[in-house]
Amino acid sequence: MARLRLRTQLLIATLLIICGLLGALLLIVRHTVRTEIAEGARQSTEASLRAFENGQRERELQFSRTAAMLAELPTLKAVMATQHALTIQDASEPCWKLAGSQLFVLSGVDGQVFALHVSQPGWPASLAESDIKKSVAESEDAAWWFGNGQLYRVFLRPILAGSDGNERQLGIIAVGYEIDSTVAQELAQASGSQIALTTGDKIIASTLAPREEQELQRKVRDAADQLSGTRELTLGGEPFQAATVLIHEGAPVSVKCYVLMSLRPANAFLDRLNRTIFVLGLSAIVVAGLLLTFVSRTITHPLDELLAGVRALAHGDYAYTIKPRGSSEVAELGDTFSKMRGELLLSEQRRFANERIAAFGRAASSISHDLRHYLAAVVANAEFLYEAEKLKLNRDEVYAEIKGASEQMTDLLDSLRELSREEGSVSLRPVAVDQIVRHAVDAVRARSEMRNRTIAVRVSGEVMGMFDPQKVERAFINLVLNACEASAQTAGEIAVDIHSSADEFEIRVADHGPGVPAAIRNTLFDPFVSYGKSNGTGLGLAIVNKVIGDHGGSVTVESTSPAGTTFLVKLPRAVHLLNEATQPVTG
Repeated sequence: MARLRLRTQLLIATLLIICGLLGALLLIVRHTVRTEIAEGARQSTEASLRAFENGQRERELQFSRTAAMLAELPTLKAVMATQHALTIQDASEPCWKLAGSQLFVLSGVDGQVFALHVSQPGWPASLAESDIKKSVAESEDAAWWFGNGQLYRVFLRPILAGSDGNERQLGIIAVGYEIDSTVAQELAQASGSQIALTTGDKIIASTLAPREEQELQRKVRDAADQLSGTRELTLGGEPFQAATVLIHEGAPVSVKCYVLMSLRPANAFLDRLNRTIFVLGLSAIVVAGLLLTFVSRTITHPLDELLAGVRALAHGDYAYTIKPRGSSEVAELGDTFSKMRGELLLSEQRRFANERIAAFGRAASSISHDLRHYLAAVVANAEFLYEAEKLKLNRDEVYAEIKGASEQMTDLLDSLRELSREEGSVSLRPVAVDQIVRHAVDAVRARSEMRNRTIAVRVSGEVMGMFDPQKVERAFINLVLNACEASAQTAGEIAVDIHSSADEFEIRVADHGPGVPAAIRNTLFDPFVSYGKSNGTGLGLAIVNKVIGDHGGSVTVESTSPAGTTFLVKLPRAVHLLNEATQPVTG
């Protein structure tokens, strides 16, 4: 798994912290606001409940006073003195209208009903008589009468005639109002909320929409005992804060009132608050991300420069410089790195100089050894030639030995002269480049230590060109020999690929060695540069570069790595010297 950059880690960590803190803060704000809204809704519901109770008391007080006032009317007393039901029924209608009630009853002392007036039909005199007798028996001045699905709140007063000490009761007057939707609407206006009135588990009046009323009816029927106190309800998809007040408990039926305040405005405000919080939070994160990107880049840029310097140093670029800046720690680290790079550069230069001197010494030793060997052969064979007759030696064979040693000394000296000249001499003639390469490979294989090496030559395209075959062969001998020596510790194949185009040849020599060290990549083709070879003279690649350059071509390191190195030789088909010299040129 790839590691994240320091800038990315810093950005992610800071954003996570900001998101956590901002999210916690916004959640606290949202919870606080929601709590305040819920508390406000609860207080509003309780205020509505108190308003309902006050309205209910005022209404009851009004009807109680009305009943008391009518009981004192002389005309009503006169009518009641007749104790004649038909007379009382006819004469009581103006009193009923004066009372403004929905139920008006006049009865005798024993509870016998003389007059009954109701605004809604369905309330028989027998039911009114039983209710009034019950109220008289219990000495109630206010009672709940229920029958035929109708509920009335009734206020009773005795009708008395005579003065103090001589009073006698003529009858009883009962004035009441029906608990219906009209009452619920009045109570709802007084409380500022929706009202639902129930008897037992049935809603008898409400200001709710039909769908909401049906759902509340179902809740009341299924969980009558649980719908108490203050709580949240959802009716018909509409949220309400509900409070319950027990108006009457006991016979003939228990009466409850549900005060419901709509939470839609509060929920709409919460939705707007949530959107605002989300937008603010997202905006804060985006702004923080942009600012952190800039800040993190400012903080980590010196580290990026230091990392680039380390990478350059790892690739052998000792000239790469950085400017220490940033915090004191980073600046100190940059200074330390610059000092370390300088020390490594000096150490590398000293090591390279030592390698160069050592290579020069090995080259001088090798050249001296070879010259001494060839000179010794010449001297020895000269003595043999002088005494050939005495020793009965073949003069031609001795002469050939002297000539061979002389030619080898000449070739060695020519190599040194080749490197010392600004421009080399080439003898051009038509020749197949693959033949030159194959001869070079055979020459390498002829060495005892290279006999078991696998060297493959692959050719594509036309192979004829104008070259100095002897010098080009020597260059490829050095290249192939260098590849074999580099791959001495592996069993890999040495590959020589020849590819030709209309204008030039591209010849690649690939090995499986450890690669060219970074320390000598820029000076690989200089004379006396050698690395990792116990007997290297540092002349091989220098001669390759000189010979190929004299033919108008180039040799470069195309690729190098711990898996191997590939040298690329480019040779033109027709050297530019062809028009100037078709004969050998001597220096």
